[in-house]
Amino acid sequence: MHARTILQSLQQGILICNRNARIVYFNDAYGEFIGKRLEEVQGEEITKYRKHAMVPQVIQTQIPIEGIVRTEGNQEYFASVYPIKEGDIPNGTISIVTTLAQHQLKVKQKTETLSERVRKFEREEILAEIAYCGGGVEGKKKAAAQLGISLATLYNKIKED
Repeated sequence: MHARTILQSLQQGILICNRNARIVYFNDAYGEFIGKRLEEVQGEEITKYRKHAMVPQVIQTQIPIEGIVRTEGNQEYFASVYPIKEGDIPNGTISIVTTLAQHQLKVKQKTETLSERVRKFEREEILAEIAYCGGGVEGKKKAAAQLGISLATLYNKIKED
């Protein structure tokens, strides 16, 4: 497994800068965050795209900055920036960015009760079976039979609360 593959699979934005605060790499999530593709900005200073980036500060001090809430433009996000060292030699930074929307979704998922998660899962499974069997009453009857539930139960479980 390659590091690039691992970083691409994360939902958080990952940014790697060299010792001159120039962009070396970022994953697709970070690209969406700044509205650029890596090929467009690789080698550029991060402050050109994130005016208040903390990368230069972390490079200078070699002290990580963790879990701070930032606002830039209309974006609110959590950011952590860590120095990268090779031996004792400072070599750049790695930044991890989570938008508040992503964070709020995680919090919501953690605060949902088990019964709420089960209800949501059941509804999604029933809707998927209805889509597979075709809409309309006949499709719903077939879906209910496939799922081993009555048509009335199917209707009760797919209605919005």
